[in-house]
Amino acid sequence: MTSNQPLDEDVTIARMRDVLKRQQVASMTEGPPSTALRIDRIDRVIQLLLENQQRLCRALASDFSWRSHDQSLMSDVLLSVAGFKYARKHLRKWMKPQRRSPEMGAGLLGAKAEIYFQPLGSIGIMVPWNFPVAIALGPLAEALAAGNRAMIMLSEFTPATAALLIELLAGVFDETEVAAFVGGAKVGAAFSGLPLDHIVFTGSPRVGKLVMAAAAENLTPLTLELGGKSPTIIGRGADLDNAARRIWGGKVVNSGQACIAPDYVLVHEDDREHLLTSMQTELQRMFPTLRCNLDYTAIASQRQYDRLQRYLQDAEALGVRRIEVNPAHEDLGAVRKIAPTLLVDPPEQALVMQEELFGPLLPICSYRTIDEAIAYINARPRPLALYYFGDDRVEARKVLRHTWSGGVCINEVMQHIFQSDLPFGGCGNSGFGRYRGGEGFKAFSLQRSVFKPAWFDVMGLLRPPYGSLLRRVMGALLKAPAKKQQRSRA
Repeated sequence: MTSNQPLDEDVTIARMRDVLKRQQVASMTEGPPSTALRIDRIDRVIQLLLENQQRLCRALASDFSWRSHDQSLMSDVLLSVAGFKYARKHLRKWMKPQRRSPEMGAGLLGAKAEIYFQPLGSIGIMVPWNFPVAIALGPLAEALAAGNRAMIMLSEFTPATAALLIELLAGVFDETEVAAFVGGAKVGAAFSGLPLDHIVFTGSPRVGKLVMAAAAENLTPLTLELGGKSPTIIGRGADLDNAARRIWGGKVVNSGQACIAPDYVLVHEDDREHLLTSMQTELQRMFPTLRCNLDYTAIASQRQYDRLQRYLQDAEALGVRRIEVNPAHEDLGAVRKIAPTLLVDPPEQALVMQEELFGPLLPICSYRTIDEAIAYINARPRPLALYYFGDDRVEARKVLRHTWSGGVCINEVMQHIFQSDLPFGGCGNSGFGRYRGGEGFKAFSLQRSVFKPAWFDVMGLLRPPYGSLLRRVMGALLKAPAKKQQRSRA
């Protein structure tokens, strides 16, 4: 930390407050933006992404020391573009008032009950370091569609990407429309304490609680996306080679530094060794080398690297069987990479079973019955995602009915996030609230109930002086339903 950093933080905090005030004034004076303006704002971001995709990939690679450009294009650029295009396509439909049914037959006489969607004002988006582009712009798509302005808080741990995003957004938006900032814990705490109209926070449950406490001072509503230990269940009879291929396909995205990455695998004890063999074979096919492989992403920071090494040391001290998949036997420490590592049946007290991994480590845990696997998951905090592999529809339905998670994939991992029509969010300890699929439009809108009376004053019955007509109507409405006679059995 440089000696002038606290001063820089104070300047940033003061600027955030100033920008928010100007956004609030603009919202009041200009009113809700037109459909055309909302589409124009969405198009600006789409164009920004398409024109700067390689610059964004280079910035992400710089922040991670190395990050696969192909994965960045897929997870940060393509995912963001898809979200904005989806919002643009559905915007007019979302904006239409929703018709509801007036009571007491008033609708037949011309009464109307509707829900109007009005912009809340300024939406705050707090972004972690692992997918800084996608997580900054994902909520922004529906915030802009809902007619809001936005303030984005970017992580200090991805400085190159943060600086580029700030530059690009400033190039297409006035600060009263969209403004982005970067900072550490002090700036983040100040951001969460601003009188914003809604905050979207993505990060750990520990920090999420701090954000929630700060937001409570202003009664600011929240969407919290908090991650957790997302389990994968492999049922009996599942295609283990296919399961291994798809699990690795998700786990190696960002080298496991993803909130919905498979965090541990539950497999029947009789299938465990076959699965371990398949996992090694599939990984070697994907990554014959690791050190200079452009497809394999480094660990984002030395702090994260040291944390993962501590998990491995803890597992070794506990005598956990460790299978490191490093086909070329390369030294990876100098490039801050960690080989994908399977940890077989670690005990409950192992750090890899206590903490969200956020890296290329994968515990493989044995179970004897599917009920045992379900009970194991339910004994822990509810995860952001759950994955099931198997062709037994009855068993798959049982897993769905008796577990809780933010999202689910059957015979796949992580692909639900790429479905623009599906909302994304957590459950319990993994957060609450949703965006994507139109749910963000609703969350970032004031849903105003509007009633317009009929030409005939039906509601006059509810005003005094009360008479016999009201009592007859109330009696009819409050009459208990007649009990159905039980059919006689032959």
